[in-house]
Amino acid sequence: MSATVNWANPYANRAGKWLKGNLHTHTSPASGCGKIPLDRTLELYADAGYDFLSITDHMTLTPASHPDMVLLPGIEWNNPEGGGHTCIVACDGSILVPHTKTGSQMELLSDLSAKGALCIVNHPEWLLRPHYRREELEALSDYDGIEIFNGACQWAPGSHLSTDKWDYVLTKGKRALGFASDDFHSERHVGQGWLMVRAEAKTPESVMAALKSGNFYASSGVELTDIRREGDVITVESSDGQEIQVIGNGGNMHRRVRDRAISVDFSELPGVSYIRFAIYGQGSEMAWTQPFFREG
Repeated sequence: MSATVNWANPYANRAGKWLKGNLHTHTSPASGCGKIPLDRTLELYADAGYDFLSITDHMTLTPASHPDMVLLPGIEWNNPEGGGHTCIVACDGSILVPHTKTGSQMELLSDLSAKGALCIVNHPEWLLRPHYRREELEALSDYDGIEIFNGACQWAPGSHLSTDKWDYVLTKGKRALGFASDDFHSERHVGQGWLMVRAEAKTPESVMAALKSGNFYASSGVELTDIRREGDVITVESSDGQEIQVIGNGGNMHRRVRDRAISVDFSELPGVSYIRFAIYGQGSEMAWTQPFFREG
């Protein structure tokens, strides 16, 4: 089926299989906020069926390995000026070490994005300390995406959802991916928010390649069974979704169906620079696709 509208498709590579993972994980004693030792943390995620994990202790690179999971080296970077946090994940942990000391956020993002690291702006709606205003997210560069769902923030001041700020930067033209995570500190945080990555192999390199290209969806409970584009039509299918919304510029909803699947013709959406899909399940469970951007 030929296409008449040029839209960037993050799900174009359909090779491989879906892998479940979390990229925001703290342990004790490496992170002062972490309550669970590393070995127990790894055991919890392996028992929960996770395929990949990143231990992102504050300003500390924590070596970790597990026979059943891909472990991606990571840190959560604290802004020395008191601003927002940033998760940095890489295949090569050595590139993170120089940034466990100090430096500016701009220098951090510029250096590590150039070296192929994954850079995620964390919990923009957390209110315990000043985090990211919309204008700050717009001004920042060289980050891959935003943590749009943070499990731990369900028990913290502010909001665990940051989709409004995501839509703000998308509308401003930034190609920001959307991430969900547990922000694991204690056992109750396991399985609150996760990523489903379509990777060609269960290796650090394949998982990272899929993450960097946007070939994944974020979830707090809803399973997507397919995301595909055929010509101008994008189809999203779910095993347990109850409602699907098509979101575009400014967070405006263009379509809504009470069903487990939806097909949308791009040619019927003139003047829209991006669309993304929000899938609602039982209770507060959701899933979010990555944005499809109009090109040219």
